[in-house]
Amino acid sequence: MNSELLARTLLHLTQIGFAVTLTALLWYFFKVYQRSYLKSWAIAFSCFTAYATFILVEIFWQPVFAAEFLGLGVKFLYISFCYGFAVWILVGVYEAVKQQRLATRTVNQLLLLVTSIALLSVTLFLLLPQWQEMTLYLQFYMRLVLIGFALCVAGFWLWSLTKRIFATKVVASAMLAWGSLFLASAGSMLLHDVQEESIQIILYFKHLELLVQVILGLGLIIWLQEDERSTNQQLTAKTQYLDSHDPLTGALNRDALLRQLSLVLQADKPIILLMIGLDSFKVVNESVGLKQGDRILREVNRRFESSIVKPCLIARTGGDIFALVLEDCTTDRQKLFALQHLEQLIEKPFTTDSGLIKLTASIGLACAPQHAVEADMLLQKANIAFHHCKRLQQRCTFYQPGMEEESARLLSLEKDLLLALEHDQFVFYFQPQWDLREQRIEAFEALVRWEHPQKGLLMPCQFLPLVEQVGLSKELDLLLLEKAVCTLAEWKKQGIQVPLAVNMSPVHFQVDGLKSRIQQLLLKYQVSPAVLELEITENTAMGDMEKGSNYINELQQMGIRVSIDDFGTGYSSLGYLRKMPIDKIKIDRSFVTEMAANDSDMMIVKTMITLAHGLGKRILAEGVETETQLLLLRTLACDAIQGYLLAKPLPEAEALALLNGCALSR
Repeated sequence: MNSELLARTLLHLTQIGFAVTLTALLWYFFKVYQRSYLKSWAIAFSCFTAYATFILVEIFWQPVFAAEFLGLGVKFLYISFCYGFAVWILVGVYEAVKQQRLATRTVNQLLLLVTSIALLSVTLFLLLPQWQEMTLYLQFYMRLVLIGFALCVAGFWLWSLTKRIFATKVVASAMLAWGSLFLASAGSMLLHDVQEESIQIILYFKHLELLVQVILGLGLIIWLQEDERSTNQQLTAKTQYLDSHDPLTGALNRDALLRQLSLVLQADKPIILLMIGLDSFKVVNESVGLKQGDRILREVNRRFESSIVKPCLIARTGGDIFALVLEDCTTDRQKLFALQHLEQLIEKPFTTDSGLIKLTASIGLACAPQHAVEADMLLQKANIAFHHCKRLQQRCTFYQPGMEEESARLLSLEKDLLLALEHDQFVFYFQPQWDLREQRIEAFEALVRWEHPQKGLLMPCQFLPLVEQVGLSKELDLLLLEKAVCTLAEWKKQGIQVPLAVNMSPVHFQVDGLKSRIQQLLLKYQVSPAVLELEITENTAMGDMEKGSNYINELQQMGIRVSIDDFGTGYSSLGYLRKMPIDKIKIDRSFVTEMAANDSDMMIVKTMITLAHGLGKRILAEGVETETQLLLLRTLACDAIQGYLLAKPLPEAEALALLNGCALSR
């Protein structure tokens, strides 16, 4: 073996070894980080490995390539691998730049195109013998030109990015250099006829190609690390943001409002705290859908931010309730102007997919230092004024001493509620939960409605706050719990074994009498505890970590499952899941709604799913309304979904019909 051949062989072996190592690293990182471009680049370098291996085989086993049919097949394979490398490099660059996966159909079309070119390059001279002298051009020079052109395109594409990090520049430069080497190699081979000179040129180019390949590999690894670090920084920033802001509107949350309001009060300046609630907003959600309702809430917050009264603090303290803090608004005229302006902001029509919607608002006001000098007390006074305004159906109400004393109204309300409990006026509507793996309804969530004799069917938001206000939450919970177990018993008689989830109020959960009551009901109706699920909120579980954990353990020992509802809206913390022995986590719809358009929400949902699976817990996404959301959740390996895309809450007969229909379709 002469020195040139030995040097060329060693170069090829080094190149193959590095390509194999880089392929393995990229595939490993793809499995860890689930970045689609890593998979594409891993495939690209595996193709390059096969291509370089065939070239090495050609050096030592030339007769294999000279054989009539076997040689054609081998040439077709290594030319195809060469073109495949170019295609997958371009696919990976596209996915890295666009941050989305290229459609499989497009990739297949590109691969089919280059495979056809490879096939044509090895069979054309068989069909047209007079083109025999074109074999070298078709099988060698064109291959170098195409792969060089592909690498140059990929390099220029990366250089065109407006936001270039160091790793991007390294990778772009390496691809441009590598592509230029292929093009220069093709040009040099065309200009030299002497074999000895060509071998020397090949050795020079191979040394440069190996150097560029190493730089490219290192650049790709650095890129991944910088990309992952940037993603982690964004996730950390998003988590910190959620600690103090409402994820839907971007306004402050209640805790952040109290913290910042305390700082404002320390300045000893007169301020006004306004509680602003949208009237009949629940009706809006039911008529135009939750997605459109969320758009309206975001628009309300935007109008407050651009308001000429310039609130120093804007917060969202409830579903449709905002809190605004105004400074330098001391005279009656200034207060009147501010109220009129804010009312006009709300009354300006909102644009939805269903047309224009006009809303009104109820406003409760409290002033500092007249009514309170502490943040929590001032918020409480404004809240009292707001609810007084709501009850009396007024436009705005200032807090007045004595508003707390509304015993007459509460007694009347309590009478209505007691009659409703006595005459069984509360009914269940059932919303299905869909198992994405098994493609079936895995459970129903029981949602309460009040069949009021005069007012008709009332939604939970219309009476549950009042139930809590008059202290009847425990009685209602016990009634609904028995109704749920009774429903499960009836389903059992019909041969239906579907779990039923029931929401538990914070005031009733962790009460010792609840466990014994559940045991009595299960025994009375002969229902298995495995089909009963209790849903609690994050804040309920976090109220007393140790007590809550022990209590859930005891329920699980009874065979009852416990799930966390609206996860992410309470403490916005993932760490406590490790200590809480819950069975299922329900991701709050506020994260699901924007995940298709918001990378941060997508990353948070992905993190929740990964963490839940790592802890051995099932995870369900609430508020799924679109096919896009469903596709993303299925891609992220979410276990189950619940939302309007599947079905709205249904009466029992319709829910069972849906269940039977799904069973038949399977």
